[in-house]
Amino acid sequence: MQRIKSFLQFQEKHYPWVLMGINIFAFGILIPWLGFYQDDWHHVFYYLQGGTEGLKNFLFTDSRPLSYLVYMPLFKLLGVNPLGWQLYTFTIRFLITLTFWHITNILWPNSKKRNAIITALFLVYPVFLLHSMSVMFALHWTMYFVYMLSVYLMLKALQSTKYRVALLVLSLLLEIFHLLMMEYFVGVELLRPFLIFVFFREINFKERLKKTLKVSAPFIIALFIYIAFRSSYNTLLGYDRNTPVVLFQLFKQPISTSFYLLQVLFQDFAEIFVTAWYDTLQPSLFSWGKRTDLAIWLGVVTFTLGWAFYFSGTKKMPPEDSIKRWAKEVIFIGFLATVFGVAPGWAVGKTVHGSNPLWNDRFAMASIFGAAMLVVGLVFLLFKNNRSPYIFLGILVSVAIGAQLRSAISYKASWEKQQKFYWQLYWRAPQIEENTAFVSDQEFLFSMGAYPTSFAINTLYNNADNFDETKYWLYVGGEHLPHGDYYQVGVPISFEKYATTFDGNIDRTLPIIFEPESGQCLRILRPQDRNNRNLSSLSEQYAGLANIDTIQRYSDQLPIEDVFGPEPKHDRCYYYEKAALANQYEDWDEVIRLWQEAEQADLLPYDGVEYVPFIQAFAHTGDWSQAEKLTVKANKITDRMSPFLCSTWRRLDYTNAPMDVRENLSKRLSCEVLLND
Repeated sequence: MQRIKSFLQFQEKHYPWVLMGINIFAFGILIPWLGFYQDDWHHVFYYLQGGTEGLKNFLFTDSRPLSYLVYMPLFKLLGVNPLGWQLYTFTIRFLITLTFWHITNILWPNSKKRNAIITALFLVYPVFLLHSMSVMFALHWTMYFVYMLSVYLMLKALQSTKYRVALLVLSLLLEIFHLLMMEYFVGVELLRPFLIFVFFREINFKERLKKTLKVSAPFIIALFIYIAFRSSYNTLLGYDRNTPVVLFQLFKQPISTSFYLLQVLFQDFAEIFVTAWYDTLQPSLFSWGKRTDLAIWLGVVTFTLGWAFYFSGTKKMPPEDSIKRWAKEVIFIGFLATVFGVAPGWAVGKTVHGSNPLWNDRFAMASIFGAAMLVVGLVFLLFKNNRSPYIFLGILVSVAIGAQLRSAISYKASWEKQQKFYWQLYWRAPQIEENTAFVSDQEFLFSMGAYPTSFAINTLYNNADNFDETKYWLYVGGEHLPHGDYYQVGVPISFEKYATTFDGNIDRTLPIIFEPESGQCLRILRPQDRNNRNLSSLSEQYAGLANIDTIQRYSDQLPIEDVFGPEPKHDRCYYYEKAALANQYEDWDEVIRLWQEAEQADLLPYDGVEYVPFIQAFAHTGDWSQAEKLTVKANKITDRMSPFLCSTWRRLDYTNAPMDVRENLSKRLSCEVLLND
């Protein structure tokens, strides 16, 4: 029994497996159900359309011209299947934290258990909740690992006599490599002299300082050469998406800029150390009506109990003075790492607290390990009871895991909604003429945006000859479109994003509505849909100039299965979309066949608008009784449908319908025109 108890408590040789268990619990469970989001789609589009050249051009406009050297091998290895990218980032995050643990063990060899807790918190720290964006952050995580590996090799060199020069050279090369790939970890490179200074704690101050300067000099010189090079991108390349405007301003107006940076420091620290944790314990999270919420909280409680048993038991507690010294050093390094980590964002005028909540987490990315060090160090410094810090930190790690799980669940829902949209769009419009614009009155895919959705639509049809021009583009909420009376046929529209341009015209637009949460299928609006009183004023305007003639009935290719998955089982939306397509081409027999098949499978519409293609088909084939029946049903299940259904019947040859049908519908729809001959 004692051996089993000993095995279940902290041991250095077993801890990597524990760390992997935390990684699986926080990030691995939902991997098979995650997909692509936001900027993932930019990378996928450019790779599919242009291969190496496509990625080169895209990444050049993204001000990371050399990062294709990372992305191209990854695409060759992982392809365009979301599963491969999710597994890659899952693995690389584990390697980052494992390497970081070894770094802390070199710096504080007698505090490996406390170092392990820092590592666990680093892995799941809740200021960064964008882990599901796998392609977008593959470069970031890879360079995070390269940075950690470089630091580890530098510290190992200090322990070695035989391989010191070789390890330092390799560490320096890795530093140069990650700096050339991207700028996110520029700030934390300033941490090296302080790490070296901590390493040499046992020698006198003068010798300690001398050794620190000697070892760190090549790394700092390389860093400042890179900063000079990176600051001149605009001159060298003629373009810089991330010009260090605040850094330049610091030299021009040092006092006012310094006050600004001090203000930003407090604001970002509040975001990283307060807001991030508040979000893990919002009152709404204690509503256990959903099984997933209850399961997460049960997991949190179970993990906390297991953590307390694993970490709090020990044969001999270290002296209090030893813990205090360790805590003070950890707090000092953690504070510096946090500041240095967010500094590159500050340099270009972007902060953690002040940026778009959809993606502001990224600016805290390089600071996460510093934040974990600072939190753990403070807890051990403040708690006097030997076991209390372990229990308290176990609770923090547990609720952070819960936050990461809830984030992954949200991204899972986003991918499911995306897949519904892509396949319903393909069913409704198997092929679309080029230079067609999609317009919508609002964003309809969460964890996305207009630009990513545009690239996703172009990937869906995958028929571009090159990456310089996109065949389709999505405009949302009227942004980048003519307004009011200027929105009219013949007005050209265009857009440029990264290395791609779109050129279209108002008379080649497809207005779309996608609200599956309301039980609706994807709708591509037509001019006659203006009579639907459930449309917003903007959708009504868009519908008036819709041109569904750009939709072609047949396509010789399916969406790329690796990207979009296999065609889903045919549901009620399949029958509606296919009926709307057949209706467009006045193939009434096909519409009726689809109705009969849907009826037999009990997959009839949930929304009144979705009955209209079938109403028209039955009316055009002389089955007025069935057309009447479906009209009554549509009017009953959806509010404010009467005017729209009345206008639908007015466009039919309703005078051929039996008078009793016309009288009934005239009364139900308040549509007196049906009584006219």
